[in-house]
Amino acid sequence: MKKVLLLLAVVLTVSGLFAQTTILDFESPSTTTTYQYFGSTLDGSVNNVIANPDPTGINTSSMVADHVKPAGAQTWAGAFPNPALQVPADMIQNSQVCIKVWFPVAGNVGIKLEGSSTGGPNWLNLVDVTETNTWTEVCVDAVNPSIEAPNAPATGHVYDVVTLFFNFGVSPTADVTYYWDDLVTKGGGGATEGDITFSVDMNGYAEPFTTAYVSGSFNGWSGDANPLDDSDGDGIWTTTLTVPTGTHEYKFTLDNWAAQEQFNGFETCVIVDPSGQFVNRRLVVSGDATLPVRCYNSCYACGDAVNITIELGSSHITVSPEGLYIAGGGNFGNPGDFPLNDDDGDGVWTATFERQKGFSSFYTFTNGACPDYSCKENIAGQDCADPDNFNDRSFPPVMQDTTIATCFEICTTDTECGGNMSGDVTFQVDMSGYTGTFTTVYVSGSFNGWAGDANPLTDADGDGVWETTINLQPNTYEYKFQLDNWSVDEQFMDGAPCTVTDPSGQFVNRVLEVSGDATVCFEWNTCTSCLTTGVNNPVFDASLFSISPTMASDFTMVYFNKDLRENKMLRLYNTTGTLVKELTLGADVTEQRLNLSELGTGMYLVYLQAGNRMATKKIVKQ
Repeated sequence: MKKVLLLLAVVLTVSGLFAQTTILDFESPSTTTTYQYFGSTLDGSVNNVIANPDPTGINTSSMVADHVKPAGAQTWAGAFPNPALQVPADMIQNSQVCIKVWFPVAGNVGIKLEGSSTGGPNWLNLVDVTETNTWTEVCVDAVNPSIEAPNAPATGHVYDVVTLFFNFGVSPTADVTYYWDDLVTKGGGGATEGDITFSVDMNGYAEPFTTAYVSGSFNGWSGDANPLDDSDGDGIWTTTLTVPTGTHEYKFTLDNWAAQEQFNGFETCVIVDPSGQFVNRRLVVSGDATLPVRCYNSCYACGDAVNITIELGSSHITVSPEGLYIAGGGNFGNPGDFPLNDDDGDGVWTATFERQKGFSSFYTFTNGACPDYSCKENIAGQDCADPDNFNDRSFPPVMQDTTIATCFEICTTDTECGGNMSGDVTFQVDMSGYTGTFTTVYVSGSFNGWAGDANPLTDADGDGVWETTINLQPNTYEYKFQLDNWSVDEQFMDGAPCTVTDPSGQFVNRVLEVSGDATVCFEWNTCTSCLTTGVNNPVFDASLFSISPTMASDFTMVYFNKDLRENKMLRLYNTTGTLVKELTLGADVTEQRLNLSELGTGMYLVYLQAGNRMATKKIVKQ
């Protein structure tokens, strides 16, 4: 019994000292996975788990992983886990992510934490690798701010995805093979607290007050625990506090919360809680520090900030349920990080960003929050697009408060985007070949909730062609003709050229895309058109694209026919026929990665339309 207790004590001591969790070591099924490449000619393929090619020094384990960065790869080429990690990166219990690497030449490793299950921001840091032709361990500290927007640390969150970059920022002229192993999280070391000097410039504040305070997570958000002092009367209030290391939130307040700083969440120095209700200044403590003097309610010195207001018109497009976003340029993060809003419903999406005077950046707009930029606007060839920078927009150094008014996917200087592009669509069906009896023909579809009697057709002239006209917004719709409130409805076979099939195979409906006034006429229960003007009734073409794998947990790849050189619309439907993802792709896109990680398990239908052709394929999210 004593031996057991002694052994337990040793285990607990070692665990407490090292606080290490293994994510991947390739020695057991639970700590093994492959990584899928992106950003190079290896897109869609995965790396290899192999026997250790150099079992010496700090790594004598049996199995390791390789990573190939081929010649001409993008500077940001990397790889993500597929299948998903079974052990997440827990940055609540630990603060460092470490990896053992074997480099043939000096470079760096980029470690990106994504897919936080606790609402944490995506986080990326780089670490140099100076030792070559030998195993070495390198670590990144999650307490440090990310090098990408929103520039927040990763501590306090759990991440399901660890994406790796080898020699980030470099495009090699020849193929380079790296090896890696033992991806782990560890407890950090170093200082446990720091003396932090806070200063706020109140010279621009016009309202009367007695005392400025600093209130934050380190003092329980007390309104009067830590007053600042302005004994010399220069308008700059200061105090020094001892604060534990780690990530904190705070703001400057006045007279025990009589007034406080108010941020909108788009500032560079703030952090937004997952509910979006609280926006505070961000503080990362790793030792003693004197914070720069900032203007009250600003991330910058007084007089050194400008406000950039975006006004984005959307009357000419169908806005994603996720909304519109500004993204890219190294300053506005990924789609989803910086949302625009249309609270008044006027079709103009807005946001205001405080930035330092002289700020300039590339940027783009996205219709939805697509991590792979597949919903990015396409302004190629227009005068505001920079072909050398992904056809993004840009603005020059901003020296004063500025409003940028434009339209999604249009280079304009106002928000008048061509008005409402809804169309009057006339539905016609030729019933002259129908031999049964009926009273009234109806059209039912996704535009009317598949109601059985909402949209009756008429045949006033008795020629056997029934019709009605409905005003529809631009979009792709499913529909069919039916008789007497679903007494009889059209029945199509899977793959009929004017139809789309839901993933379950249970429902096969007609499909049309609306972009303005149009008329569509079909013979009952056939794809034979009696009249088509102004509406795109796609022709089925199974060769348009392929998918691999068709059973996936997090990601799958869509590969387009090499002869398909036109703009494409890619949609993903669940088994109830609900649209869950929509991507607008340019003519030059030859393959597309679909992120499935946020979807529930089950079957989905991938629908592609390019010009007057369409195709569908089924996939299964595991």
